[in-house]
Amino acid sequence: MKIFIAFFFFITTIIANDLELESSIFNTIIQAITSKSNPKVYIHTEVESLEKNPKNLQIIQLCKDSDIVVLSTLKNIPQACDGKIFFGTRYGHLKNPDVIGAFFWQKGRPNILFYKSRLNMYGIKLDENFGKYIENDK
Repeated sequence: MKIFIAFFFFITTIIANDLELESSIFNTIIQAITSKSNPKVYIHTEVESLEKNPKNLQIIQLCKDSDIVVLSTLKNIPQACDGKIFFGTRYGHLKNPDVIGAFFWQKGRPNILFYKSRLNMYGIKLDENFGKYIENDK
């Protein structure tokens, strides 16, 4: 029983740390994209790390009031989101030409990717620290 309890706390700690890391990465990315210190974020479907630990982000319920939309799925995006900046949580989201970039996990590592032409479409200029994450469209 003691081993089970120790294992449970170990796993819980690892998961909590991963969610906090993911939230910090999202915060940095979203603040850079919007150039705001407390941007309004609409989450389409769910992104657990942002919902549990939004830090400097304002999670809002209405897409029309958002600065950026974080997508966990491309299905059934509300019409109120038309014209908003879309940011994905999966590599596959980049197939949609309206998605400017994505943050996703691959082989246990965090990955960030932006497409230059899509950033230009919205007039977004990212800090030079993001340079290695920006690619030309394929």
